[in-house]
Amino acid sequence: MKEPFLVDFDSNSRAVLEPNHEQKDYHFPRKLLYAFVPDDSIQKFLQKYQHKVIGEFLCISFNPKIFEIKIAGAKFTLCQAPLGAPAATQLLDWLIAYGVKQVLAIGSAGVLTAIPENYFLVPIKAIRDEGTSFHYLARSNYVDLRSTFLTKVEKAMKSMHYKVEEIMTWTTDGSFRETPAKVQQAKKLGASTVEMECAAMVACAQFRHVYFAQILFTADSLNDLDTDNERDWGVSSQIKVMNLAINVLKNIH
Repeated sequence: MKEPFLVDFDSNSRAVLEPNHEQKDYHFPRKLLYAFVPDDSIQKFLQKYQHKVIGEFLCISFNPKIFEIKIAGAKFTLCQAPLGAPAATQLLDWLIAYGVKQVLAIGSAGVLTAIPENYFLVPIKAIRDEGTSFHYLARSNYVDLRSTFLTKVEKAMKSMHYKVEEIMTWTTDGSFRETPAKVQQAKKLGASTVEMECAAMVACAQFRHVYFAQILFTADSLNDLDTDNERDWGVSSQIKVMNLAINVLKNIH
């Protein structure tokens, strides 16, 4: 008997456990800043804006508060994002179920080529070297991020005098299995960065028919295949990229 392929994609939009199964009375603003940054950076960022807690995601190990930010009468959702494709996508799917329609994620990435630290990059394609995306999209090697929303994000960045550099990213579940051979393979496929969530989040957004884009800031470097150069993990970009992202969302209609 032939063994079944256990993660065959099922296009049925209904699941046994739905994202909004708790039936909370949450109504999140449609524009989401999804931030892969530490809590202290979230708190520093919030000091600049009128905000309030409008929800909380309850999980066994990560219970982020959901914030509403108000700028010139407009309301935005802010949520800290957890590391790794399964956790980040689970939370994103939940946020979408309670009203989010436009997602701008920000987070760090390791570089595979000679890109300096603290550069901002815009992924337009992601290698699906993780498991989560295959529950939201049919099997393929890549997922494409290009959309009218991404075009608007790039236009807003340019209007603020930011250089828009489009790249392919490698999304992997195995952060401690980025072997020299795998790094070299990703580079040959055209990837400039490596991170752990992009492909899965894009797949979720496309399945749920919401808009998604991501701004990556460069952190460590894997360009030397023999060692990982940690540099400063892109720490100085965290607040800067959050301010950029909220202003991008503010200028998108």
